[in-house]
Amino acid sequence: MQKLKVLMIGPARDVKGGMTTVVDNYYKYGLDKEINLKYIETINDKGKLSKFIMEKIGKIKFYKNINKYDIVHIHMASRRSSFRKGKFARIAKKKGKKVILHIHGAEYKKFYNECNNNQKKYVRKTLNIADKIIVLSEEWKEYFDNLVDNKTKVVVIYNSIVIPEDFEKNVNTQKLLFLGRIGHRKGIYDLIDVIEKLILIYPNLKLYIGGDGEINKLCKVIDEKQLNDNVKYIGWVDESKKEKYLKESSFYILPSYNEGMPMSVLEGMAYKNITISTNVGGIPRVIKNNENGIIIEPGDKEKLFSELNSLLMDEEKRELLSFNARKRIEDKFNISSIIKKLMEMYND
Repeated sequence: MQKLKVLMIGPARDVKGGMTTVVDNYYKYGLDKEINLKYIETINDKGKLSKFIMEKIGKIKFYKNINKYDIVHIHMASRRSSFRKGKFARIAKKKGKKVILHIHGAEYKKFYNECNNNQKKYVRKTLNIADKIIVLSEEWKEYFDNLVDNKTKVVVIYNSIVIPEDFEKNVNTQKLLFLGRIGHRKGIYDLIDVIEKLILIYPNLKLYIGGDGEINKLCKVIDEKQLNDNVKYIGWVDESKKEKYLKESSFYILPSYNEGMPMSVLEGMAYKNITISTNVGGIPRVIKNNENGIIIEPGDKEKLFSELNSLLMDEEKRELLSFNARKRIEDKFNISSIIKKLMEMYND
């Protein structure tokens, strides 16, 4: 039987972020062995000249390969990504290819609302020429249903991860972990405010922060609050470093103000961390409050403090949430089940 021929468009494989992690997990699972898959990188996170060159090379590779493939799977986010990737979608459609748009990122609503009328028209046209649109949660499906003529083309396929081998978890370390872009949107400054109060009760508490973004501002906040003994910025974490901190921490905290389906929450839970996050995007589809994690409202620092304080005093509940977190990911967000859905879409 002839393999499906899929041309996939996305960021460079070394770009920092969830979109790259999704693609990496496809390769870890072996999707490229099941189908004839070619991946074209169209953007990186280096300097302007490097971005410009990669974008041009990506276009050349796309034109060179488009006629050899039946399906074009485009990973895209909002803002410039939406306009840039829209061009690939239009070309692929004109050549009679099946076009799948895979929408990532948490700020699409804000992006669309800020567009002028011509830009909104362009965005809707791009969405409507697609054969399928992959979104990361039911909440995002409801939103995109209102932007397209045919709602059946919008399909929920959750982010997923390769489940790590089982290991003995210590939930008594008083080590907390945050991974993500440093800035207001991810709620990191709220978390630091809470840690400032918690260390008065738990002086040995440690918060490890990994990611890029507002690094100078973060370090300044840590210095001004005199939290250097308890709050550690560990830089951007590669795979091996990430695994180390996910294993050694007891808690994973992501108090975001908006999200899609954050890979870091899935990873935190897969590594048996007691996970606390917010009632935004697809997160409530993963975390069932007080069952396999804790859900709070964005910006509710008092609730975040009280939940952490309560959990730090309750080993039995920590053990329960840790066990159920891992089970939730194994049952619902294992990459093997997600790849099956993706293959069904390719073959549809």
